[in-house]
Amino acid sequence: MPFPNWIGRKRLWTKEKVIAGLAAAAGEIEGPLPCLDASYSRVKKGHLDWPPATRVLEYFGAMSRGWLATGEPMSRVSFHNVPWTEEERAYLLEYAGNHTLERIARKLGRSYGAVRGQLRIKGIASRHNQGYLSAAALANEYNCSCHRIRQALAVGKIKGRYDRLRNRWQIDLKDLTPEAKEILTRPKRTHKTWPTDKGDYYIRHGLSRRVIDGRVMAVAAAF
Repeated sequence: MPFPNWIGRKRLWTKEKVIAGLAAAAGEIEGPLPCLDASYSRVKKGHLDWPPATRVLEYFGAMSRGWLATGEPMSRVSFHNVPWTEEERAYLLEYAGNHTLERIARKLGRSYGAVRGQLRIKGIASRHNQGYLSAAALANEYNCSCHRIRQALAVGKIKGRYDRLRNRWQIDLKDLTPEAKEILTRPKRTHKTWPTDKGDYYIRHGLSRRVIDGRVMAVAAAF
């Protein structure tokens, strides 16, 4: 039977309390920290101030991520047999080749071998992405709409190669032409209508009112 997490309408083990409890547990446990919920539950017996494994898994998905949330070093934590999340895989595919595998491993809290193994499963070598940016990374670099970049890629105004294995564009910054840079730096259109609504119908459409033959008529404004 799982441990209850409510006292009346008040939550007993909040995320903050779970982190504090794990930090206390890490201070009492010597050596590597238990990263399987069953192993942790055996060590936890008699320690009511330590959070139950079910609550750790609820908030962090794995004991390993719970320990890292307390600030424990990777040297005490193992990610062996911890499934990869979609967010982790996306980060790996985004930065493989642009960052070293050691740096990616530290960011994800994984070992070098685990990161390299995940790339092998995908059939990708990290060098294959060297020097290239995805459409999303290019949009972030230029503070530009990703939709605008994908449209320009589709019609060839920005040069890029579509990687079907990764399901993403690969763009070399050296291939950006002046036309491509103009597209990337073009101001964003923040209005749903065009031309820009300036709050006055006549100004918006370049009209002015004149009296012609005794009648007030809208005519093109002289500039």
